[in-house]
Amino acid sequence: MIFIHGSSKLSKGELLTHAEKEGILILNPKKLNSEQELLLAEELTKSAIKEKRNLAKKPEKEFLLWLAAKKDISSALKEYGFQTPKQILIISFKKTKQQLKRLFQLTETKLTLKKKATPLEMEQISLSRTI
Repeated sequence: MIFIHGSSKLSKGELLTHAEKEGILILNPKKLNSEQELLLAEELTKSAIKEKRNLAKKPEKEFLLWLAAKKDISSALKEYGFQTPKQILIISFKKTKQQLKRLFQLTETKLTLKKKATPLEMEQISLSRTI
């Protein structure tokens, strides 16, 4: 998984079109607290797909469901979707950082996330399918 934070010269509509076509997520970076949340959601996504327990057809959407601790994509996007092209977090399972920068005309900026999530944040993600 590659994640990159920055701002884009493209419009919100252009970003969403590229993201959907390429199987990439664009999120609001203000919604994330730690790298550990991203890594846990990634592992749970891989496991769900491998064991055929995934709710979403596309891996990036399954990842979003785990990250947001939701069971439907529309509510996960409502909570985690980006508001402005000036501040986005792009997550890809296929592309390189350079490819993402070029595709989304992205100017990379430093993302400040904690390394570790709180126990409550971890629990929310990992138990989201059992509730």
